[in-house]
Amino acid sequence: LSTMVGAGLPLVRALRSIARDHEDRHLAVILEAVADDVQKGDTLATSLARHPGAFDEVFVSLVNTGEVSGTLDQILEQTATYLERAEELRLKVEAALRYPTFVLVFSMLVMLGMLLWVIPRFSDIYARFKVPLPWPTQLLLTVSQAITQHLLVAVLAAVAVGLVTWNAARTDAGRLWVDRAKSGLPIFGPLIRMYAITKLARTLGMLTASGTQILYALKVLRPVPGNRVLELGLERVRSRVEQGSSLSHAMTEAGVFPEMLVQMTATGEETGQLDNMLKRTADFYEQRVSAAVQGLSSLVEPVAIVILGAVVGIMLIALYLPVFSLGQAMRQGLLGP
Repeated sequence: LSTMVGAGLPLVRALRSIARDHEDRHLAVILEAVADDVQKGDTLATSLARHPGAFDEVFVSLVNTGEVSGTLDQILEQTATYLERAEELRLKVEAALRYPTFVLVFSMLVMLGMLLWVIPRFSDIYARFKVPLPWPTQLLLTVSQAITQHLLVAVLAAVAVGLVTWNAARTDAGRLWVDRAKSGLPIFGPLIRMYAITKLARTLGMLTASGTQILYALKVLRPVPGNRVLELGLERVRSRVEQGSSLSHAMTEAGVFPEMLVQMTATGEETGQLDNMLKRTADFYEQRVSAAVQGLSSLVEPVAIVILGAVVGIMLIALYLPVFSLGQAMRQGLLGP
């Protein structure tokens, strides 16, 4: 859209052209509806705002600013660059988290397979001998027996726990707990926090650079970080700014924003270059996220392999401990008086 508008193509024609060629047919239908509204005389921002499921408040606000200032093509170009960088960063973070998630799920499947099929066969063998079993083996056999005999109940219980957890995580209190837990994770917690701060700083910088009023910018910015802790912090910041506090002072009082972001915001307010300071802060955190992702990529694979090997190894050791006891009992039977 930025390229077409910048080339002088009429807005309605540009929207219909994108709708015809877009691979997402649902979005294509929405774009056709937007083009119809614009053709009837509505502004592009007003037409986009009628479809909040497709266009968030940040995008609508930027488009509105571009239309009012007569710089729609420039605003769209800046927004496209911003969205491309945000998507690139999101993919990097997801790539860093994807492998350990896969290993964790695979480890759980391996454990479940051993508990359901492998361990019961050893249980039948050990039941024929009158030798006391080591406690790790007894624990493993007891867990396996409980799961195999009550498999349906275990599955239903797991599904119920999953549904309850999922519903609880969707509440405000649940989201707050989950986001705090994610931020407190070893290794991955700092990465998740830096990613959220990067999105916050870059989006706020975009909004202030476009001339969006700060209180409205803080309002539409609230869901952008995807972190309930920061959302509540932004609510407190907006409330304090409404009461006349400076943005940096309100951030300090909120107590959830990193010191560098607060200091750069204060410098931007003092020099009148808040948008540049926020963009530079976002660049800094984006570089840190990229460096952290590269470091994790080289670290996660060996750690994940060790964890998977440890899980399987502990279960196998517990499973084969009785073999040594049986061998000793057989020798005593053969060599005893």
